[in-house]
Amino acid sequence: MLIFTCALMKTINAEIICTGSELLSGKLNLYVPLFHERLEPLGARIVREQSCGDGLDEIADCLAGALRRSHLVIACGGLGPTFDDLTRQAAAKVLGRRLVYSAEWERELRAAYGLSGRLPRNFSDQCLALEGARLLHNANGTACGQVLTRGGRMLALLPGPRREWEPMFASGLEPEIKEFFRGAVPAARVKLRTAGLREPEAEALARPVMRRFPSLCFTILAGPGTADFIISGDDRRGLVRRAAAACRKAFGRSLYGEGDSTLASAVGDALRRAGSTLAGAESCTGGLVSQQLTEAAGSSDYFNGCAVTYSNAAKSSLLGVRKATLARHGAVSAECAAEMARGARRVYAADYAYSVTGVAGPGGGTPDKPVGTVWFGVAGPRGVRTMSRKFRGERANVRASAAAFVLDELRKAVK
Repeated sequence: MLIFTCALMKTINAEIICTGSELLSGKLNLYVPLFHERLEPLGARIVREQSCGDGLDEIADCLAGALRRSHLVIACGGLGPTFDDLTRQAAAKVLGRRLVYSAEWERELRAAYGLSGRLPRNFSDQCLALEGARLLHNANGTACGQVLTRGGRMLALLPGPRREWEPMFASGLEPEIKEFFRGAVPAARVKLRTAGLREPEAEALARPVMRRFPSLCFTILAGPGTADFIISGDDRRGLVRRAAAACRKAFGRSLYGEGDSTLASAVGDALRRAGSTLAGAESCTGGLVSQQLTEAAGSSDYFNGCAVTYSNAAKSSLLGVRKATLARHGAVSAECAAEMARGARRVYAADYAYSVTGVAGPGGGTPDKPVGTVWFGVAGPRGVRTMSRKFRGERANVRASAAAFVLDELRKAVK
């Protein structure tokens, strides 16, 4: 990933702190993109994310550092009813505030759960709030959210489960952020998606545009065979729109879509426009291309099917690849890729067909065909075209890169 600095408009610097020892021992934390989607329209950008264990001192250390650096700090998790839910206590320690009992939240809990008499310990613990904090209603759990402002900074405590904090963010925290940070200007954002360009190549094409618009932020995110170019900033003078238009021109045919579009969806769009159908034959990718194609709802309109012919016998029996071709040229060859693509087009009665056959690794390579060598075929009304690439990296990267490459070739081939 390449990030280019910029002169920012008035923007809220935000930090996210996610608590839970499970985040440090194998559980994947996917919350940052979710918070980003909600904060960017409010004029806030995430400048740091931290994950910490459930210890009081660890949480307090994260909170103290974040509150020194940033305008908005959101702590997610550690508000539950068990012994290791200590985010409230850590916040009280850092801020020098007491935890006070909230009769308001007790009434909410009693009404929501039909409780009478003395509250169980785990419920009464949920009623502790930072002195001076405003409570955020939780319609899906027992832990209320809390918002506290001090010295131009805002601290928000949210429960950890997504089904709890997401509704709470929309109904409670978002209005608080808008009110407190009224001078913030929401950023406009355009994501341009390219294929067949490496990070340095995408940067070289976009560099003249970046020089023309120094006040904007530019980011390049590379994936297997792809590169996303993100433009963000103040668009009140149309700068983001103008920069995006210039980048579209610079990227040319390498640009396959914008926003949430994918290479597979770009292929599907092209097939729909042409009124054409597609089939596939995959060896080293093991059906990865067809999986991506069929992730789109309604892909049965244009995708007829795919044969995963991993063995030579399957290539011959299902696709009609000649045994003489395999004996003379091998499965990883232009000749085999061409016959696989023709066979898939014939078997599935499709207008277009693709084929992928290669050495994904880690073993199986030879001096002539090292690991990462992949041959492709694209068959259509005008015949078959074959091409090869040598991809670097481990098996998963070779397969992902091969899938991206053939999808990009299909996108360009469909007329």
